[in-house]
Amino acid sequence: MLRGRAAVYTIGATALTVFVSALAVFDAERGSDGPITSFGDAIWWSFETITTVGYGDYFPVTPTGRIVAIGLMIGGSAPIDVVTAPVASWIVQRVSVEAEQAKADTENQIEELRPEIAELKELLRATRSA
Repeated sequence: MLRGRAAVYTIGATALTVFVSALAVFDAERGSDGPITSFGDAIWWSFETITTVGYGDYFPVTPTGRIVAIGLMIGGSAPIDVVTAPVASWIVQRVSVEAEQAKADTENQIEELRPEIAELKELLRATRSA
């Protein structure tokens, strides 16, 4: 439940970061000769920057736009990391629990076979001595 709540907050924070960064870079780039000429371009740039894809089709050319870009690059990956870290932790925990269960099942099967093996050894000894 805590992981779900954290994911919702993180998704909201990420969406807000994308939107605010897009607004800031659009304001900074408006009127320049750069490739970001509409708010849609700014949103696309913000998404590709925060996800570290960076196609290079849109990029800020003004000093203010580049400062916004640096801020998004530094602070934007943290929310995504906050979502992926608990998911990775859950997967590792799940695999670990399953591995421990498989180990316990194997040990139980071995313990069940011990008396049968002892009986077969005794039978083999009796057959050899006869």
